[in-house]
Amino acid sequence: MKHVIHTLGLGARSLGTLLEALAESRVTLVVDVRRHPGSARHPEHAGPALHAALRAAGCEVHDLGPLLGGDRRGGYPAWMESAGFRRGVGKIEALAERGPVMLLCAEVDPDRCHRRFLAAALEARGWPVAHHRTTLSERAARGQMRVVRRTG
Repeated sequence: MKHVIHTLGLGARSLGTLLEALAESRVTLVVDVRRHPGSARHPEHAGPALHAALRAAGCEVHDLGPLLGGDRRGGYPAWMESAGFRRGVGKIEALAERGPVMLLCAEVDPDRCHRRFLAAALEARGWPVAHHRTTLSERAARGQMRVVRRTG
């Protein structure tokens, strides 16, 4: 069965908001696709700290940044022709056979991130991909959704 492969950019999100996005998507398989998993502004997003927090929350975490991360000499489309890229995509596919997967990167907007190329490659192989830009609580905080109450 081909489960959905989700993508999410960390941006300035808190760990709580990240966990909310994972719960909304029913995802426990997380793949970090950041080539340089660190942040001066958000030290909690550094690879080891983030991975430990996600594992403590019950997630299985895989670091595929060395194979799939952005910021490639010659550009990401050229990197997509490499054996390393194919190996990384194969690992994502193997995980997605087990259940839904969340690909994590730093850039919030997938249209400005290498996730768009990665998603296109996965879709070309028949995988459904969903980009998450906001969580329910983020939309509610911006007034982008209404809470409807049911009455007896």
